Amino acid sequence: MSLSRVALLIPNTDITLETDLNRELPNNYVIHTQRLPLMEVGLEAEKKMVSESLPSALDNLEGVADFDFAVFGCTSASAVYGREGVGQIEKLVSERLGCIAKSALGAVLDQLKRTGSKNIALVTPYDDELNAFMMEVLREFGFNVYYSCGMGLRNDIEIARVEPVEIIEFVKNNIDGITSVDGTVLVSCTNLRATEIREDLNLILKSPVVTSNQSIISWLLNEHR
Repeated sequence: MSLSRVALLIPNTDITLETDLNRELPNNYVIHTQRLPLMEVGLEAEKKMVSESLPSALDNLEGVADFDFAVFGCTSASAVYGREGVGQIEKLVSERLGCIAKSALGAVLDQLKRTGSKNIALVTPYDDELNAFMMEVLREFGFNVYYSCGMGLRNDIEIARVEPVEIIEFVKNNIDGITSVDGTVLVSCTNLRATEIREDLNLILKSPVVTSNQSIISWLLNEHR
């Protein structure tokens, strides 16, 4: 079986996406990680990461290997320049590394479309400011975000430390709003440990659940076929 080399560009504070990829992908997928400085999850910090740190990170990866795939692994940062920005990030990464590329938000959007529902409940570790922005961008893509709730976290290290049981408890505390409309539940953030409990959330909510990391994994596996 031939190797599939994945260039993974993620915040230096993100330990969850890399863990999920290594756990869920077949052994022939090799992850080459390049980390971008980010301590705080917020619009200004993430804009700086996309406009300044991402091009520099691509300098470090360009020409290193013949990559099969590239992933920009930060959901909220994928959205900081709106709908057009998502495509621009993917185009930049693809052109620089010479392979097909996908942003975390791009993978999420693909997965949301597969559910067939335009109605979305947004669950995140973010604060209200970032949640409001994520809702705005999702609406730009034609989705009806009927409910959102966030844990109020800005420090990305703190986000990684949220235990799966805490995510389940948070969802249960917001279950009335999340299930108030028949739709899909999006649990956003590549550094939140939601993918490993996605099936549990499906059972609790009795609704399709899309997570950032599962969306990326699905994209990598589908593109390989």
